[in-house]
Amino acid sequence: MKFISPSRTIQIAIALAIDSEFKLLLDPREIALEICYPKYEAHYTSAIALSLANRLQRNPVQIADAIAQTCSQNPEISAQSQIRAIGKGWLNIVFREHYIAEILLFLEHLRIEGITNCNGFWQKCEIVLIPIGDSTEQYVYARCCALMRLAQQLNVGAIHELPLHLIADLEPVEISLLMRSLAIADYLADENGSPLNRQKKQKLSRSLAEAFLQFYDRCRIFGVPHEIAIKRLLLISITQKMLLAIAPPEINYAMYL
Repeated sequence: MKFISPSRTIQIAIALAIDSEFKLLLDPREIALEICYPKYEAHYTSAIALSLANRLQRNPVQIADAIAQTCSQNPEISAQSQIRAIGKGWLNIVFREHYIAEILLFLEHLRIEGITNCNGFWQKCEIVLIPIGDSTEQYVYARCCALMRLAQQLNVGAIHELPLHLIADLEPVEISLLMRSLAIADYLADENGSPLNRQKKQKLSRSLAEAFLQFYDRCRIFGVPHEIAIKRLLLISITQKMLLAIAPPEINYAMYL
């Protein structure tokens, strides 16, 4: 079965709930989701109920409650996430642990046009020969390459070998890094092959790089139990791939392989 992006699944479910409860048909893309983990103890939050309050002439809290209750009756959504109405009408979305593991594996296996995995390193099929700049993103990509290379030297093991239930238990900084990678995957899918906005790409890549630095500062990669090392190497591999996917064409990451 094809894996659908968590954000897309949630947007569709909320749109269906709004149509069911209030007879208002929205394009799922109109339902904005913001990454709020770990600040609000949820993975996504949405202000859709507040934005619809005037249009529906309803209290946003009542709208949010109705959406959350309807979504909870959707077996697919309830198996993956919990949608809760909080505060003055916000919707908070919390992933189930097993679903976080599925997301992690999905991102590792996700195929991105123009990028290939060669001997454990993600790289572009076409490479610019002259690198320029010295950015945080370049440092993070180089660090990812160095860590993957060291893992090979130490024969840590294949990063695809862990059972799903062992992948699920992630630290907050690990989940935060995963969510930033997921944001890039969502953005790439939404573009449908059209040219990407440079400013948006820079914001996404910088956010991912900063999340990686927090992860790298707080999480040991080696000298930890094997299953923990494998999970963290999976995150590193995904980070490397996502940075590469939205890197400006004039920057040559091949120099770090």
